[in-house]
Amino acid sequence: MPAHPDADYFSRQVTSTRRFFYPDWKQRHTPDTLTLVGGGCEWCAPDFVIDRQKFPFLALELVWRGRGTVVLKDTRHSVSVGSVFLFDATVPHHIESDPAAPLVKFFFNFHGPAARRLITQLQLKPGTLWRVNDPTRIATLLEQIIDHALTGTPLADLAASKAAEHALSLCALLQTSETEPDAAHTTFTRCRDHLLRHYPSLTSIEEAAAACNVTASYLTRLFKRFTHETPHHCLLRLKMSQALILLRQPRIQVKAVAHELGYKSPAHFSRSFTAYHGHPPSTLVK
Repeated sequence: MPAHPDADYFSRQVTSTRRFFYPDWKQRHTPDTLTLVGGGCEWCAPDFVIDRQKFPFLALELVWRGRGTVVLKDTRHSVSVGSVFLFDATVPHHIESDPAAPLVKFFFNFHGPAARRLITQLQLKPGTLWRVNDPTRIATLLEQIIDHALTGTPLADLAASKAAEHALSLCALLQTSETEPDAAHTTFTRCRDHLLRHYPSLTSIEEAAAACNVTASYLTRLFKRFTHETPHHCLLRLKMSQALILLRQPRIQVKAVAHELGYKSPAHFSRSFTAYHGHPPSTLVK
């Protein structure tokens, strides 16, 4: 069963999301493979509050933008870009966004002994919070998990699981004592957040740069400094990942997908899709 973009436990106090949930997560469980239940990226509303005494899964969360507070058991923490925290059924938790700078955060939920073994090996404990010195590197992996999960094929699901293992390992490896990211990284985070949130309607990197009050050349330099891909490739990857999802909808038309993803014509979209995926979009339309 392919991943679904929603689940009962997902927060509704959000302004935008890219999320996935495996309804058959119990059937997916194996003793030796990290079992992903769900996850995604959430742009939290100013009044975002989560208050739970129990949660059925192991959860990892990374703050990508904004500020807030997190209470794990009885310990209160201030969080900002690069904050990472871990909780499970034994950890009551309270997550609250700062209304003046609402949180944007990645979250991923796991189940099974493989996840427990991995966090033990990495010396990570549920109920702890730390910072990482390269949140961009981790966020890149987390985006890939979402892309793979929403693709909806067995090989993509396996890739999502492996990417999740890698991301957990990086969260342990990149721990730092630094308290705040530098100004350039803050600008990069703001620009990348704009791409993540508005990619369906964006038609060019120049348009994205103008919306973020930077030049296209500076945006490219920021991406070169903080991530492995250009802003153009990031925008294309997001569009092509969403295209796979849209094209699997019943009775969908290629021209409708092209329009939704901001392409000037179905022919332009088809050329981009074929170059990226290696086959035309018409092969997916039912």
